[in-house]
Amino acid sequence: MDALKAALASLASQQGFARVGVAAVTPLTADAARLHAWLGAGHHGSMAYMAETAEVRGDVTHPGLLPQARSVIVLATPYAHPQLSEGLQPGKLARYAQGRDYHALLYDRTRPLKRLLRAHGALARSCVDTMPALERAWAARAGLGFVGKNACIIVPGLGSHVLLSLVVTSAELPPDEPMQERCGSCTLCLTACPTRAFVAPRVLDARRCISYLTIEHEGPIEPALRPDIGNWLFGCDVCQDVCPYNKTKGDGAASTAAFAPRGRWSELGAEDFLRMDEQVFDQYSRQTPVRRAGRVSMARNAAIVLGNSRDKRHLPVLRWAAQHDPDAVVRETAQWSVDRLSALEDEV
Repeated sequence: MDALKAALASLASQQGFARVGVAAVTPLTADAARLHAWLGAGHHGSMAYMAETAEVRGDVTHPGLLPQARSVIVLATPYAHPQLSEGLQPGKLARYAQGRDYHALLYDRTRPLKRLLRAHGALARSCVDTMPALERAWAARAGLGFVGKNACIIVPGLGSHVLLSLVVTSAELPPDEPMQERCGSCTLCLTACPTRAFVAPRVLDARRCISYLTIEHEGPIEPALRPDIGNWLFGCDVCQDVCPYNKTKGDGAASTAAFAPRGRWSELGAEDFLRMDEQVFDQYSRQTPVRRAGRVSMARNAAIVLGNSRDKRHLPVLRWAAQHDPDAVVRETAQWSVDRLSALEDEV
């Protein structure tokens, strides 16, 4: 099994994974308890699927995953490409959303690892952010990094701008040593959050989180939270950008080439999301994470960003959307922004 583990690590590196670790399958008792407490407090907001799959998330041997599981291989992929999108002004996208959708890419990268495991008579199943698994808990247990106060996995040398993939297998591989938490007394991420979404270190109330509000939440966003969303069209990087672990250079442009900003974003401004119909949105969002939010939520987000811009030049498109957008949520949000910009005193 030592030889198999070494072969898997070498293959993972060839596939573009920057870090690999192995955890033995034992109950995630403490992590499962934290998940249930988080759900019990309602911090998941409207993400009902989190509650519906809670039992599976706490146990990879659940029938919903792999009952024969003995090891979890955890793989980390950096996505913070040194080039940032300069389009979509005055709005912006979270770093991971500026390039191609990572799901199919990372799933394909896990295929050779599964083939190798199966060639050795083991069962194997991939999890790339679409299966109900506690990826961060397994990453910490596998020694890839530690869960920071911003609730992100932090991989020393790479920071928290990483995507996690799991390969759950029946092979009993030698486990790696877990890593101790290294945040110390730093609280930069907690105090930098624009909407004050952290209830405590590592406890995020999604209902106040900009990433949740702009991606997962459907319907109107609470007016009191709209000004603090600032210029975030999709997602938010604030609690990561201030983290000292993200000041390292990481593995450079070569390892993040697949996540370079897509040229299509330089063709658009935030206003364009208020002009798009479903067909045009489908064209621009294809094979990008932005597709998850949908046309209506992106138009709603764009209206908020324009309302926060303090730029009255956006009033014509906002007035048009407030009257003519087919969705009531977009119309209401656009009118909120019209009122917000109209109330500003003329500036020289």
